[in-house]
Amino acid sequence: MTSEAANGRGPGQEHDGAGSIAGEALVVFAPLEGDAATLRELAAHEGVAALVCHDAGAFYAALGARALAVIVTEEGLARCTLQELDARLRTQPAWSDLPMLVLANADSRDIDDGRFGRLGGVGNVILLTRPTTRLALAMALRSALRMRRLQFAVRDQLQQLAGHAERLESTVAERTRLLEREVAERRRVEQALAEARRLESLGQLTGGIAHDFNNILQVVAGSETLLRMLLGSAKSSHGAGGGAGGGPVNGGSSGAGAAPDARVMRALDGIRRATGHGASMTQQLLAYARRQPLASVTLDLHTHLRATAEMAQRMLGATIRMQRELAADLWPVLADPAQLDAALLNIVGNARDAMPDGGTLTLQAANWTLPDPALPQGAHLAGEFVGIFLSDQGHGMSEETARQAFEPFFTTKPVGKGTGLGLSQVYGFAVQSHGLAFIRRETVGTTIGILLPRGHAQAAAPALDPATLRAAGLAGLRVLYVEDDADVADTTGALLQSLGVTLRRADSADAAVEALARDAAGVDIVFSDVMMPGRMDGIELARWLATYHPQLPVVLTSGYMLSPERLQDLKVQFVRKPASIGAINDAFVTAMRQRDDDGDGRQRRRPG
Repeated sequence: MTSEAANGRGPGQEHDGAGSIAGEALVVFAPLEGDAATLRELAAHEGVAALVCHDAGAFYAALGARALAVIVTEEGLARCTLQELDARLRTQPAWSDLPMLVLANADSRDIDDGRFGRLGGVGNVILLTRPTTRLALAMALRSALRMRRLQFAVRDQLQQLAGHAERLESTVAERTRLLEREVAERRRVEQALAEARRLESLGQLTGGIAHDFNNILQVVAGSETLLRMLLGSAKSSHGAGGGAGGGPVNGGSSGAGAAPDARVMRALDGIRRATGHGASMTQQLLAYARRQPLASVTLDLHTHLRATAEMAQRMLGATIRMQRELAADLWPVLADPAQLDAALLNIVGNARDAMPDGGTLTLQAANWTLPDPALPQGAHLAGEFVGIFLSDQGHGMSEETARQAFEPFFTTKPVGKGTGLGLSQVYGFAVQSHGLAFIRRETVGTTIGILLPRGHAQAAAPALDPATLRAAGLAGLRVLYVEDDADVADTTGALLQSLGVTLRRADSADAAVEALARDAAGVDIVFSDVMMPGRMDGIELARWLATYHPQLPVVLTSGYMLSPERLQDLKVQFVRKPASIGAINDAFVTAMRQRDDDGDGRQRRRPG
């Protein structure tokens, strides 16, 4: 090697071991200044920076990932130990195999089997003997640089792959989270659907039972009313000096004006109470089964809930405080006010029983646009709803109890303390109102929520007082009574005749159509059951009458309906079984007045 550029011409930098390389450079360890200058000039000619090390420590420190290649002379190698050099080279990354050019004297005794031979086991060593030509040294350096740059390319590709792998892992993790969330949501929906189907099956069963039971109650209630009428007639007859048939009908005294036996009246009172209790139970069953018509109107909840809260406070007693938290901008809702009151009072009754030692029952109401993550129970609803929430501070429910609480006849109360129909009515009313009822277990106590759809129509005007309707009377009214159950028809027919009406009976809708075909002019009003065999049920009969006899008022009665919503577009009155004589009277008078107010059809005579 010559001593050209002995003064250090060309690009380069000195390295005294104070730190690592700032940029990529050729590492040179040549203790002889002439050698160092020549190697620096060679690096400059190849377009790379040279880092010249002055001691072994600086040399070791420079053997990092930024080193392009290494040139070390025999004098520099003599100042190193193979152990330290090997330890430093072992710290290279997996992609790195730093090329090292060693310039050794040709007359060295160890060049074949000594130190240089052992050096080959340390790393990627290229051994050159001196003297050598500049061209040979330059070619060896170019080869080492090309090898190193290929390693850098592998490094960059590995970094890119690592970045891709990281992004892929992140994407896979995100997709996995989304999939887990989707699976969890699907499982929740499937569970909700299975629960809805189970409750629907229970609803169909209970609805069918309630239908048959209501017909039985109609006979019992009607017979009880007729017995009271007969006893009253017998009393009047005796008071007038006796009538046909002679003796007393009640087994008591035969004196003129004798009052009915008190035991008979107590028995009739017991029948009336039991009938009323049975009717209440069937209405709760039908509410759960969603098989009763709802008189849904637009309600101002501020006014309605204030009145309901006052009733609830009386029901709760002195040890439980009722607290109201109603949003100022509360929307009106579309709901049946009577069924809403029944639902809220059923919840209040449960809350009272859950707080035997007293506490606070909180009534909250707020507007919700669903779905909303803050109310996951309403995730399957969409649109504007008002949420009504009643939260108690009682002993709470277990998860299993909360799951079954809406089922009919399920109760955790002692025998004789509850029917288990209260919350089932809440559930049925909310769902039939196109909303939702749910139970939320709290840290302390329980919250029962009802979601009802927002009402957009103007709030309904107060209904007419039934007492003002009864004054009109029904004497002389010609009624076509359609009922397939003979016992119900006999009992209710007798009640109708007691009002002074003229009665014609038909046992099916088809028979009613035939009767009207023979003499439509002889009928003032049609009173029909809903659930009947044949081509048409009562609702279809009402639709047929609206088309072919629009002048005829229609009153429908039922204890059970498969699709109560079919009533919504019909101008008919509805009486729920078991129907009292007063309810039938009110429905008849209202139907007749609506017919007269509409002014449709031919002129009809008024009853009475």
